[in-house]
Amino acid sequence: MKIGKAANMMPNSGAVYVTASNLPTGIIYKNKALLSSQNYWHKFIVCNAASTSRNDILDAIMEQVYPMDLIPVSFWRDNHGANFLARNCEHAIEKLCKDNLVVANPKTNKKFQLNLVLKFATTKEFTIDIKKNILAVLTKRFNTLTKVLNLVKFHEEQDLLEYCPLSQPKIMFFVLHLAKSLFPHPEVYLLQNNGIKILNPLESLLTQVPYIKSIDLRYNNISNIDNLHYLNIFKLTELYLDGNPFCEKLSVDEYVKLITNTVKGLRKLDGQLLKLDNLPVAKRNYFCNFQVAPLVNQFLEHFYHVYDSNNREGLKELYHKDAMLSLNSTYYPNQVTSISARIHTYSQISRNLQKLANFSMMHNNLYLGNQQIANILLNLPATQHDPYSFTVDVMSYTNSSIILSISGVFKECIDGISTDERIYGFFRTFVIEIINRDGLCYIVNDQIHVYNALSWQVRDSFKYKQPLIETPSVPQNPEERKHVLKALKLITNMNTQWCIKYLEECDYDLKNTLIRFVELFNQEKIPDHVFEQPKNGV
Repeated sequence: MKIGKAANMMPNSGAVYVTASNLPTGIIYKNKALLSSQNYWHKFIVCNAASTSRNDILDAIMEQVYPMDLIPVSFWRDNHGANFLARNCEHAIEKLCKDNLVVANPKTNKKFQLNLVLKFATTKEFTIDIKKNILAVLTKRFNTLTKVLNLVKFHEEQDLLEYCPLSQPKIMFFVLHLAKSLFPHPEVYLLQNNGIKILNPLESLLTQVPYIKSIDLRYNNISNIDNLHYLNIFKLTELYLDGNPFCEKLSVDEYVKLITNTVKGLRKLDGQLLKLDNLPVAKRNYFCNFQVAPLVNQFLEHFYHVYDSNNREGLKELYHKDAMLSLNSTYYPNQVTSISARIHTYSQISRNLQKLANFSMMHNNLYLGNQQIANILLNLPATQHDPYSFTVDVMSYTNSSIILSISGVFKECIDGISTDERIYGFFRTFVIEIINRDGLCYIVNDQIHVYNALSWQVRDSFKYKQPLIETPSVPQNPEERKHVLKALKLITNMNTQWCIKYLEECDYDLKNTLIRFVELFNQEKIPDHVFEQPKNGV
């Protein structure tokens, strides 16, 4: 019997039918010998599953029996429902029977009702060999030049004849075992987005340790820190683990220390250099808590998008009604930008206390309230910032505030080709107050330092067209959508209903949603009642 022929088979003469109605009779206990035998295939019949995809059906069942082994094969549909075969699954069947053969459907409120046919076929009556098919898929996904084996979302591979989720330990072990036959030996294993929970199947690669340099396990479901000890068999130089639940349980320092103690000699973690010539690596950006990184990225992109636009009036809405802003400026000689007139625009409103002769005037250039701040910013020259020059330090993040500093380069947008380009350096510190847990927050303090750009800054700036600060990619699951929704509420102060409305219009692409929001806001096309507080928030 070959793959795909199970649909044409009649049940074995000794088959036993199990339904929710006969479970109370002890039918499972009476036929325990059938469950424990490795020689029998059992048929699973999933009722009321006509509108559900194969992968969603099997995922739901395997999730319910986890960590029990269940490897479904030969999926087909008929008038009775969706069907598949499995063997060596005694404990999984017992778990399903304890649940009265009912399986939750995560896609809808309806539940799947299962029926079983024990001893549907013997291993002689039905044979299956998926090894050749999986090897062909592995060969297709292996780049022999870069020695990278791409197993990202392996369960979604269209060329697989059977469902092979790497979230199932036995399947992952089998697939990795087959990967050892590839030549040249893979040096990089990409295992992102596979729902992997435990790492013991990596032991199948024990003989490949001398060849493997990098493993990418991002965006899986690894929640138990104890699982990480399976990584200590490798001599990796690069490892990716971010996006797993266990990461949220640790501070940045605890995370780095745990991983570097587990995987000796690691040079790069989650894309960040750890060592260079055995010395610690200086980092361009610092986040006291990485959980705030997406929010900070969104805030900075939104702020500078408005600041560099043709209409800065929207900046008023980003500041608290009692916010403060101060600016100081410095002129550096012997630079390619060293023309004193270039800093005059900023020096005339500078609040440099070291140069102030009369301290009774110290409050003259301290700007209070969002309206006064907006007026000052509106009168400054139009600008274009180079996001590739940005360095960001988040010094403090609590439930009530964020303190961050940003430095970089900007240029004034001067009309007329005869005017020399004016390039400046800047350092800016924002204090942001978080009003409530629903995401309402304001800039309460803004300190700006402007200076004529140093020669090296001019040399290295404005080389790239694309912005460095990136918003998260389109969310792939409900949990990610919740984070995007929270970020949009935090930035815009719109209520949940309208945030969802705009996100759905932009397919939950946060960057496009923010661009759309700014356009409508500047056109005053967003009603006041949409905002949870008066339109005065970040």
